[in-house]
Amino acid sequence: MDQVEQTLRDLDLWEHDRPPPERLASRQPFAFDTLQCHQWLQWQFIPRMRRILRNGAELPAQSAILPYAEECFRAHAADAAELLFTLQLVDELICGRSPSLAN
Repeated sequence: MDQVEQTLRDLDLWEHDRPPPERLASRQPFAFDTLQCHQWLQWQFIPRMRRILRNGAELPAQSAILPYAEECFRAHAADAAELLFTLQLVDELICGRSPSLAN
C-alpha cells in the first residue's frame, strides 16, 4: 500500500482534501460514479487494505483493480505505468498468484 501511495504522490495525484461523505458513500464498484480512480485508491482502497493488514484480517478473495485502472489511465498509460504495474502486483497477491516481476 505504501508503494501505491508513493506512486500516486509521484504522479501528483495524491489529494489533500477528502471528498465529501456523499461521494465516498457510493455503492458502485470502485465508486466509479462519484470518484476518479486515484481518489478511490486514496480514500477507500488504501485505508481499507491498511486496516485489513494492520488487524490481520482476511484479504478479499478476489481483486481486479488493474483492468479498471488501465481503463481510467488509458490516455496516460505511459505516465501511469508504475502505478499500473503496482496494481497488477496487488491483484496477483490478493488472488494468491505469484507476482509477475517481469514487467
